Amino acid sequence: MLDCWSKDAFSEISYKFANHLLLIGFGVVHRRPIESKTPTLLIRLSFFTESEIGPNSYTMGFGTVQGSLAMDEEVVEFSVAHNRKYSRDHLWYQEKDDRLMIGVSEFLAVEIGEVLRVILPQAEYEIDEGRDMFSIWTAEEKVAFPSLYSGIIAEVNGEVEINPDLVNDSAYDHGWIIIIEPHEMNLENLLDPDEYVEFLAEL
Repeated sequence: MLDCWSKDAFSEISYKFANHLLLIGFGVVHRRPIESKTPTLLIRLSFFTESEIGPNSYTMGFGTVQGSLAMDEEVVEFSVAHNRKYSRDHLWYQEKDDRLMIGVSEFLAVEIGEVLRVILPQAEYEIDEGRDMFSIWTAEEKVAFPSLYSGIIAEVNGEVEINPDLVNDSAYDHGWIIIIEPHEMNLENLLDPDEYVEFLAEL
């Protein structure tokens, strides 16, 4: 799946995703407010057609990869937090004292657009696996997120209902959505940050 052309630990990598010519460079950055302590990766995505890939080299993001720089290159940026796991519907999960804090990844804004509204469940509400936990609205669609766990919704972040921009601007900190207390804590089906990046390349 991945052709790794330049690697320095996990903080500085350039990948070629050969299946659809998606090139990604990323490195450790801190784009959050000073009070935030969430370590993140900054992801720069560049999209090319097959005819635009040539033998020359150029520098993109944090590594040197092979290819020719296209004038109509489309570049989008988002970050991936180190200290949590991810689902395939682009939610992040952070374990805290037998509970799971849940929010949406920054990739989601790239995928579906700016979040305009967040619909939360009631706190202290019993939820079954497969039932919707919460939903978000954009200008184009409503997206509901089913729960991977049965358990109790311990807390909800009412601030994101009042100010949905918290999800857009601080997805990994102030923009968290809910905290659940699962009846059984099982993180095996969630992705580590590097696995999540690989998953994005397969979309």
